[in-house]
Amino acid sequence: MSFLNPLFLMALVAVGLPLLIHLLNLRRPQKVAFSTLAFFRDLKNTTIRRIRIKRYLLLLLRLLAIACLAMVLARPFLPPGLTGGGNSQAPALNAVLLDNSVSMSRIGTQGPLFEYAKEIAGRINEAAKDEDRYMLQLTNGEADYGNIMNWANMKKALEEAEVKSAGNFMENRLTGLLETIKEAPYANKSIYILTDAQHSQLAQAGSELDMEGVNLTVIDVGSAEVQNTSITSVSTSTNMIGVDIPFTLNVEIANQSEVAAVNQFVSLEFEGQAAGQYSVSLEPGERRTYAFEVTPSQVGSARAVVSIEGDGFQPDNQYFVSLQVPETRNVLWVSEQENRSGFISYTGAVLQAAGENDAQLDYDQTNIENFDVADLSAYDVVLLDGVKEIPEYIFSPLQEFVQTGGGVMFFPAEDGNLRNYNDFLGQFNAGRYVGLQGEYGSFNSVATADELLEDHPAFAGLFEREGEQQLRFTNPEIYYYYRLNTSSNGTGFSLLNMNNGDPLVYEKQVGQGTLVLSAAGNDPGWSNFPVKALYAPFYYRILLYSASSDQGGFADFTLGQPFAWTGNVDPESVVLQVDDDTIKPGTAVVSSGVRVSYPAEEWTPGWIKIQDDDGQVITLAANLSQEESVFTKAEQEEAENLLSNESLVWVDTADMNEEQLQNEIVASGFGREIWSWFMLAGLLFLITETLVSIGYRAETVE
Repeated sequence: MSFLNPLFLMALVAVGLPLLIHLLNLRRPQKVAFSTLAFFRDLKNTTIRRIRIKRYLLLLLRLLAIACLAMVLARPFLPPGLTGGGNSQAPALNAVLLDNSVSMSRIGTQGPLFEYAKEIAGRINEAAKDEDRYMLQLTNGEADYGNIMNWANMKKALEEAEVKSAGNFMENRLTGLLETIKEAPYANKSIYILTDAQHSQLAQAGSELDMEGVNLTVIDVGSAEVQNTSITSVSTSTNMIGVDIPFTLNVEIANQSEVAAVNQFVSLEFEGQAAGQYSVSLEPGERRTYAFEVTPSQVGSARAVVSIEGDGFQPDNQYFVSLQVPETRNVLWVSEQENRSGFISYTGAVLQAAGENDAQLDYDQTNIENFDVADLSAYDVVLLDGVKEIPEYIFSPLQEFVQTGGGVMFFPAEDGNLRNYNDFLGQFNAGRYVGLQGEYGSFNSVATADELLEDHPAFAGLFEREGEQQLRFTNPEIYYYYRLNTSSNGTGFSLLNMNNGDPLVYEKQVGQGTLVLSAAGNDPGWSNFPVKALYAPFYYRILLYSASSDQGGFADFTLGQPFAWTGNVDPESVVLQVDDDTIKPGTAVVSSGVRVSYPAEEWTPGWIKIQDDDGQVITLAANLSQEESVFTKAEQEEAENLLSNESLVWVDTADMNEEQLQNEIVASGFGREIWSWFMLAGLLFLITETLVSIGYRAETVE
């Protein structure tokens, strides 16, 4: 056992104070003869003996408590040979996980945080033995270093390391280091995390780490107060984007620091042209949204860049945006093979009119018997219209189709299989049909549709009103419908409600796509809705909205995770174009198209192009995680919870001189502090002393 602060062992001198006081009180009293005290001679072998035992016991407990306090101040620690089962003189393997995220580019009291972290890595070497070996890994960007090396090579690797505006892979890097050093033939093993203790960084480190036999040390290299304004989100007023259709890009800006943001500007460049600029003034912690109106001029990927000027922290002052502007949205209309009721569905009329008027929708028709899941990748929305029973083999493909950005609209059949319908809805956690109301084809109204969700994006700009004028429309009468109990899980909306509270049309958001359920079918046997003025624009807008989830919106990728994209490309010739690099990704054919994947560790913010030999070119925007802009620090207890490791050693370099830092490194990496053991022992001695003082009654005689 050794000590971090051996000077405090001088406090052990204080142990002699109670002993000195005790000795001063041992002066023998003078004997005085008194005839009536004969009775007290019996006390010599009873009470007085017990009093002496009590005094000696209390004296011992107090001496031990003071000794424990002195040991706590001296901070004792055990070398690795006693904590990890190895030999303290044996060579050690020291793995360093160096935080090179953009927050480490800040300048603290010791200079740039990243350079100070490198200096601390050198101090680890000063505390090591010549035969010790090292590993170096970086948290952000590509994993360049994974070999066991001597200090000369380690020093060279440290010199080459730099802060990188790339994705954070801290969990993978820490897990990889842990697996490597556990397999390495070294008796003493340590992992050092050199970081600015950014909460979001440590939160990604992983909570299921088996650190048995490995010392884990987190060294906080310091902090720096810097004013930082960042772009927290970019959204659109509608996802139904088309050529020459104006819409609004809403940019949210947040002041992430404790310093007010003044004299700053936020600007937007859309398709290479300036789209506007705003002056920014934000109080600490304040957020504000700025609206930019833009109009796509051509189909394909419309690119935009949001920029902040005048901010004190530069690495997160640009945000890339890619919006997909489709030429048309493709609809697959699936119905029964033949019409059994005698009524004609109005779905075809709506689709035909939409295609003739604005060419934004193009459709193909098939029946349920000829439905081929392989065709799903060619469509944006699947319209199940009056299908009596949905084959179970298409449940999973449709679920994946919606989760990856497609849309599904469902209109029931008058004699549909209710159990089959509910099994299908269960795939999306969208609720269930619980019964029937009314009589099909009776023309007797059982309810009216009277409440429209006007604020829904599908209806933006559809209605014109003055001021607070109430929305009025001719209420459709419902003759026959399926009662739908919606699910409370996830995000869902009743787009059109009936006067009895039942939903007529309900939307459920699933993954990146949309499921739209109707309680009634699309022919006159259900309602008189098809002959109302609201019918055509209502269902056209809902259909366009459902078909826009994938291609009519953002195409982006957050750095720090493997790249994955699914779409309709040639799996043999598809490549990724990132800056000047052409990359051949992994591909897999799935029901919703071709899944393209790549590790993406080396990528930085910018553009990603997906292209193939058929002329397909899709541009995606790549950005850092928004958490990289939040510099909130984690404290020791919080880090222990995030890493699920209560035995980690936490070293806070703030207000430390060189000698103190060196002592901390020696103790943290080459031993385990055990002062808490002595603190606990001291408390137990004091509690025991109190109990003896109260409960030990030596004055009692028999």
